Amino acid sequence: MEFEPCSIDSARASLDELPSMVDVMVDKIPGYWERRRRKQLPTDRALTGRAMTLLSQLPESVRPNTTVTRYPRIINSLAGAWPDRKARDRMFDSLLNDKRRGRRGFPIDVEKELATLCLYASSLTS
Repeated sequence: MEFEPCSIDSARASLDELPSMVDVMVDKIPGYWERRRRKQLPTDRALTGRAMTLLSQLPESVRPNTTVTRYPRIINSLAGAWPDRKARDRMFDSLLNDKRRGRRGFPIDVEKELATLCLYASSLTS
């Protein structure tokens, strides 16, 4: 058996990709993604009070401003998990290590903000 050396990132990327033509077929099935997503909530489009409080307490250098604008629901979820270290760690793990197949993930600027916030959160004692 022959092996080809590769980085962990490229190996992970190959596992995350859908098999050839599957993504094309999925896009042709009307309502495919809509049936798999949860229904939108009002808090998906606006920050909750808990999220605003969290943001006001964060140092300016780690505030995820782009994420707030583009994905307020993510910040709302993080704010809900923030007080519980284990829940917060699980949340960051699911956000930064997406295991769903065929998904592109966050734009790089949002991913960087979340990674920075994750590092900050890991430095906290609780």
